[in-house]
Amino acid sequence: MQIHTHKFKILSDNKGKTGIYQWAHIGSGKMYRGSSLDLPKRLKDYYSKSYLKQANSYICSAIIYHTHSAFSLSIQGYLEISNLSKKEALQLILGHEQYYLDLK
Repeated sequence: MQIHTHKFKILSDNKGKTGIYQWAHIGSGKMYRGSSLDLPKRLKDYYSKSYLKQANSYICSAIIYHTHSAFSLSIQGYLEISNLSKKEALQLILGHEQYYLDLK
């Protein structure tokens, strides 16, 4: 799926979900993994020029430089957090994010 032309589908497909996501630069294969308790909110940030410009991160700078069409976006996994406290949910998601980071 072309992430630059399917923004609204990506956001709606992830509505109400928590999980781990991965941006990959198609040409170089360089990857960025992140996590969010609210995936559509976080993914929407990556489509906001003002967010990209003010954020101090490698992936935001790369998206500005290369544009969205140079990247693929995949969801590494979803997590069920409805029965957890916010603290427990954060611990769970960060643990899963670390697992995917360790995979490299």
